Amino acid sequence: MTVIDDSRGVPQLVEQPADMEAVEKAIVQLVSMKLDHERCRRHARSTPPLALMLAIDLLCSMERPSAVQAAEICEALGRTEPAEPRTRAMLSAVGSWADGDLVTARNGFQALVDTYPGDAVSLYAAHMLDFYLGDAPHMLASIEAAVGRFADDDPVIGYLHGLHGFALEENGLVTAAIERCGVALEANSDDIYAMHALVHCLYETGRHEEGARYIQDYMRGRDASTPMRIHVWWHYALFELYADRVQDVLACYRIGIRRKTSARSAEDLDAVTLLWRLALVRPSLDLSAYWQSLYEDWKPYTEENWYLFNDFHAYLTYCQVGDHERADALLEAVLARREKVSDEMVDIFLGFRSFTTGDYADAAARLARSFRHSAAMGGSNAQRDVIEMTGIEAALRSRDYELARQLRDSGRFFRHQGPVIRRYEERLAELRTSENHSQGVLT
Repeated sequence: MTVIDDSRGVPQLVEQPADMEAVEKAIVQLVSMKLDHERCRRHARSTPPLALMLAIDLLCSMERPSAVQAAEICEALGRTEPAEPRTRAMLSAVGSWADGDLVTARNGFQALVDTYPGDAVSLYAAHMLDFYLGDAPHMLASIEAAVGRFADDDPVIGYLHGLHGFALEENGLVTAAIERCGVALEANSDDIYAMHALVHCLYETGRHEEGARYIQDYMRGRDASTPMRIHVWWHYALFELYADRVQDVLACYRIGIRRKTSARSAEDLDAVTLLWRLALVRPSLDLSAYWQSLYEDWKPYTEENWYLFNDFHAYLTYCQVGDHERADALLEAVLARREKVSDEMVDIFLGFRSFTTGDYADAAARLARSFRHSAAMGGSNAQRDVIEMTGIEAALRSRDYELARQLRDSGRFFRHQGPVIRRYEERLAELRTSENHSQGVLT
């Protein structure tokens, strides 16, 4: 029997060198977001590391049905009572994640990274959990401390540079992020995560035209099985939105974003906030048919609520179509879960509800005092920008110049130029000169 070296991959006894090779290959597949689920399922019993990696990849979807599958994998592995401490620790971390305890899971994987330098699987899991927890500082500290422990010829190192690039970008270190993404893409030109991190950098620097062209070039010829396909097309639509090319946004929505790979509603996260942004920018558009279609896909989520970021998108959809009873029931279920939901997070939910009922003053006040705390719901800076954007729109609609101005000055939304941003600036200037604007202040 052979034991995988502590410096690489998942710890577990394997019967033959061929099994070890399969595990090493799966490690690279996992970190590059191309894990072969069918192969992992076929060999899970004979090669437990593949089962662990399958559970982690399932959990990365952040959907409750997938978490149930991961829990079943953990239960099956637990019955074998693994003796190796590292395997037990990883199984415990995966189990915490499947149980919805993301903080304990992240801390467990981080402890593994600290104890076993070069554990790419635990490093990847900790990175993803940091993203889902909205903990950008830890995401960066974790990858920076670990990436140097991998040899330059390790098959996984290029993909780790992509993780590093995204962590740098989310912490505002865009120049360093671009350099790191370049290193990752030079090592693996099809590294979708590094490509995605570079797209974030183009967004953060307002290079919308360049970003749209880059995505078009990269995605040309790629099929529906491309990892992160829907999310990448969302980025393309966002670039087109800020360039005020509405018909291109709608075409991308129909062809790229709503062409799903499964019926699961969580694939519609980006569809929700893209439609919401489009409705803010072009309120005269009739998007009711699009919203109704999304609503039908999100209906089952009330019984499957599990993760705050997904909860937010389901809640927003329910509110937008006027099903406030379902929205209220979902928020009650969220608050009844064991994890603590902050007052600021509740304000964000209720702020969007107020916006859909036309109570723009309440929406503006809630979102203005809470948007800086939105990282706790998970997601990226770019995804959460919708909260600040909605707060500014609510302040403008409630004719609260002081609040709109303070939001502009303290947030991220106005840092770029373009036709959409210019219209917001013009509306703010018009409100300032109006004799009727209110004199609201942040509370």
